[in-house]
Amino acid sequence: MERLEDLYARMDVEYGQISRLYGLDCEGCDDNCCSQRFHHHTFAEYLYLLEGLKAAEPELRETILRRARVVVESYAHELQAGEIFKLMCPVNFNGLCALYKWRPMICRLHGLPHYFIMPDGSRKAGSGCHRISAAEKTTPHHGMDRTPFYTGLAGIEKDVREHLGYRERFRKTTAQMLMDMSLEVDIEE
Repeated sequence: MERLEDLYARMDVEYGQISRLYGLDCEGCDDNCCSQRFHHHTFAEYLYLLEGLKAAEPELRETILRRARVVVESYAHELQAGEIFKLMCPVNFNGLCALYKWRPMICRLHGLPHYFIMPDGSRKAGSGCHRISAAEKTTPHHGMDRTPFYTGLAGIEKDVREHLGYRERFRKTTAQMLMDMSLEVDIEE
């Protein structure tokens, strides 16, 4: 967990520096990123978020888990309706993350134009938030290099999986991770 905290701290510093270069400010945004459907792919981040849930006051924890249940149940309704609903993350309270310190990587890096170098040397890029103009997205910074963060997280994930003998594929939304925590793990202190 210390390695993950260190990696997250480096992400936060670089994100802050680059968001200032772009002038990205989320205040007053009408399109909350927390209503987007992010899938997380690491068991290490699940364990870190679990630490945050354990640290929450019991009343907050119960509210978060109740909200997570509603969101997960809505996924089934989406399948029936054949459309994706815009659902708020269960840890978002009045536009703020109640487990901010423990938020996963994608929550930390979302919004900025970015790129990363694939193992084969190819470059993948993302345009970032709609609040950043097209001109700003191409010059002068060319976005945030996520490569060292993805590589760092992959190394942590590998070590966690080896240490715990965890071999399952992991692809879950925050709400799904929280539901797993409530069903499979005793979160009482």
